[in-house]
Amino acid sequence: MLLVHNNKIVKTISLYINYLVHGMAIVILAQNMSALSEQWHVNDAGVSFVISSLGIGRLLVLYISGILSDRYGRKIFIQLGILTYIPFFIGIVLSPNIYVAYVCGVLAGAANSFLDSGTYPALMELYPNDATTANVLIKAFASVGELLLPILVTVIEFYKIWFGWSFVLCTAIFALNFLLISRQKFPKGSGKLQDKAGKSQKIRLTFREKINAVALTGSVKNLV
Repeated sequence: MLLVHNNKIVKTISLYINYLVHGMAIVILAQNMSALSEQWHVNDAGVSFVISSLGIGRLLVLYISGILSDRYGRKIFIQLGILTYIPFFIGIVLSPNIYVAYVCGVLAGAANSFLDSGTYPALMELYPNDATTANVLIKAFASVGELLLPILVTVIEFYKIWFGWSFVLCTAIFALNFLLISRQKFPKGSGKLQDKAGKSQKIRLTFREKINAVALTGSVKNLV
């Protein structure tokens, strides 16, 4: 029983760590705007153009990733989110222009959707009686990441260190967390709910409900 409980704690911590780094990713381009504009030979508007790619990437896979998460399980999409985020961090510091960087930004947006489609339901399945609290803490960890990244960038600039170290740090944390998650087992999602008799029922949404779900998801993400 203790081993099961400890595994549950490890899984929970690893899921929240992903969103700590995700919070850093949200602001990392804006915080390094001067260095990136010099690297890409553009002004701040050019960097802002790349920042917009994150939203595009998220929208491209948001709906389908949720469906596939129910079918194939949470773990694979959490891992896919990490593996899609890593090329973003590496690609940004290596990209010679905003066009390559834009592709990297699209990957980051897609990674966000992959993480969401795996993490939110995984926490609901891990904590069925405290699902709301567990999911709210995701926002808290993302906010902590948004707070820590500017401090890290300030330290890097003060000591005149290469700006890319903040990207390397995020990559390293994700890589280690990927290994940690790979050792854990997650329940396979079924896309079903149980009725009062304990029988599984397939979740079927009308077209209008699907539209409302996408709209609500976008509204919630704007609050992060």
